[in-house]
Amino acid sequence: MTDKPRKSKGLTRRGVLAGTGAAVAGATFLGGKAPLYAAGKRKLRYIAFINRNSVWGKPYDFLAAEVERLSNGELEIEYAGGSDVIGGFDAPEAVANGVFDMSHSANAYFAGAVPASIALASGNASVDELRESGALDAYADIVMKQRGVMMTGVPLSGVGYVFQVRGNPGELSYFKGRKIRSIPLYDPILSALGATPVTTSPAEAYTAMERGLVDGIGWPDIGLLDFKFFEQAKFVMMPTFYQLRTATLVNPNSFQGLPEELQTVFLEANRSADAIGEKWARDKRDAEHAEMEKAGVEFVSLSDSEANQFVDLTEEKLWENIAKSAPDDAAVLRPLFDKTS
Repeated sequence: MTDKPRKSKGLTRRGVLAGTGAAVAGATFLGGKAPLYAAGKRKLRYIAFINRNSVWGKPYDFLAAEVERLSNGELEIEYAGGSDVIGGFDAPEAVANGVFDMSHSANAYFAGAVPASIALASGNASVDELRESGALDAYADIVMKQRGVMMTGVPLSGVGYVFQVRGNPGELSYFKGRKIRSIPLYDPILSALGATPVTTSPAEAYTAMERGLVDGIGWPDIGLLDFKFFEQAKFVMMPTFYQLRTATLVNPNSFQGLPEELQTVFLEANRSADAIGEKWARDKRDAEHAEMEKAGVEFVSLSDSEANQFVDLTEEKLWENIAKSAPDDAAVLRPLFDKTS
């Protein structure tokens, strides 16, 4: 599938929230039971960008449970598969085309159609702070216009990104001449450090390490344990950079096909599932770090001066990249993200 910009369906995040807000009264629970929204259960088919048996499968569990709870079983999020069914880079296009109703995706996985998508990683603000600043609404409107899908939630957040490598990365000079598994989010950083970015799918990352095709990986600071990267790379460079913020993407026709009361329930379930996912991610990171240390992994901190230099570099390269590929979007988004700094 190609990853080309799509025209807006005429919806914006603000419009969706305003349109469904009036339905809240209709969704009020009476006597502990929800009203009958429609004859028969409604379903939305969900595709994940990585397989379910990893940390990236948890957002489905959280959202499916919240939708079940808030709709009293009248709306179901049906798991249709992960990268075993369709590649992570193709999943957003499949949702836009209506092959699936919704997806859990990393922002970099729809960067081909939405160059500004990587802005979602900027800074270290909470999701609530990004909502308050208007950054999430503005971001979601851009995704709708250029990708043709709604962004209804941020199911994983609260942790940063790291580089896990074979050698000791106590100084930034370590990266010069190295090959590091990457995605568009990390590419400018690695290039600035003198490394060569190598793009692979998440499923291929371990094999690339095992075969010596790369000297390390860029990865969110969660899920490292699932893929057993510690068998190939014993060092993780600190501090973390950016914030992991994944996206729940929904086909607008699928959303509009729900009764208004279920649209409201769906959006409420996204927000509550996002809060669950944020706390879970932080707890999971802490537990993983402890297990990785038992496996011999060292978390190596840069000096204060190099740490500040590194974090500043990551933000500089992120917005430089967006300004180059999507200047109008950068002009809208950066002040809103900077407002939370």
